[in-house]
Amino acid sequence: MVLGTYHMNNPGLDAMKIQADDVLAPERQRQVTDVVTRLASFKPDKVMIESAYGDTTFPKRYSDYLAGTHELSRNEIEQIGFRLAKQLGHKALYPVDYPMFEDGNATDFYFASHPDEQKQVDTDNAKLQEEGKKEAALMHQSSIKDYLIYLNSPEAWGFDLDTRMTMREEMRMVEDDQYAGADILTSWFKRNTRIVANVLRTLEPTDKRILIMFGSGHTRYLWDLVDAAPQLCRVAPAQYLNAQG
Repeated sequence: MVLGTYHMNNPGLDAMKIQADDVLAPERQRQVTDVVTRLASFKPDKVMIESAYGDTTFPKRYSDYLAGTHELSRNEIEQIGFRLAKQLGHKALYPVDYPMFEDGNATDFYFASHPDEQKQVDTDNAKLQEEGKKEAALMHQSSIKDYLIYLNSPEAWGFDLDTRMTMREEMRMVEDDQYAGADILTSWFKRNTRIVANVLRTLEPTDKRILIMFGSGHTRYLWDLVDAAPQLCRVAPAQYLNAQG
């Protein structure tokens, strides 16, 4: 199961800026507990998270959380991942991300000779922020469960596929043998393929079910890669999030 999430602690690192409300508010905390209970019915053998493979930050925090010496932050890894792993009796959780530099300046040389296209991309980015406001409104009026169901739906995937780094525009940004737009997009695909490679090398022969938590911008790509991996069989989160107690 790949569970696409939103960033509950508002790090502001995504292209679309969405301001989440306070997940520590009492009603949101009730909703987090409900989501964790529903996901626990999947009974994953491992919970894998959006943190660099080999990094010890979140595993150490989780150990401290089990020991009662760490108070959960607003980060969704802690709010959902830590609680879920603890409820399942897991002694650890597993970072599988591969953070990598995506050169946002790669298109500068192209825009220098195509200034009108820079204006178009700026316009597209402005539209993206307007869409972000709509997303924020939907989040604020939805329960966490319902918003996660939406984030993991084809409707949300289709929107992300259309807007990923203004793909439809940037793919045309080619000057001689410099494929600026394609190279930016390639970096994104490279990151996601390496994430799945990390998932596969984290698996053990006894693992039957795994849950992989990542920001929802990864969801469509990770699902496609899961479909292509003969070792894996994808499970939709909605059937568990929607299940009646």
